Amino acid sequence: MTETIEDRLKPYYEYVMAEGKLRTLDHAQIWSDGVLKTFGTALDRGTKKALAKKLPKELADSLTSVFWLLHFRDPNQTSEEFLQRAARRSGNSNWEFARYPTQAVFGGLRMFTNADLNEEISRSLSPELRQLWQQAKLVEKVPVTS
Repeated sequence: MTETIEDRLKPYYEYVMAEGKLRTLDHAQIWSDGVLKTFGTALDRGTKKALAKKLPKELADSLTSVFWLLHFRDPNQTSEEFLQRAARRSGNSNWEFARYPTQAVFGGLRMFTNADLNEEISRSLSPELRQLWQQAKLVEKVPVTS
């Protein structure tokens, strides 16, 4: 029997579904992908690579998959702008609702990181995004099978 991505990352997606106020694991996967792609454009290159190394391959691929030939990060990006982009990438238009799944994905990412990497990520973000990242619930490590 082959193990699917959903099986291996099920604890992560269950967390995102519950904390993100989503109905299904498919919704959690879609939102996770959308938030990670948006998050990848908000981080500097070195921090994005460091985070990708800590994540399971499927999540790391989402984080690093957006490529822009000329990309200049906005050092003053507001949380509203970020949430609007994350919502659109996730097939939604309600940026206010996007706060819940975004916080859930951030909390889920923190399952895979340590304090040093969390601090590096915080320094890489704009002030409003830094606050959004730091507000994400600190979660105990959830076992993700390899």
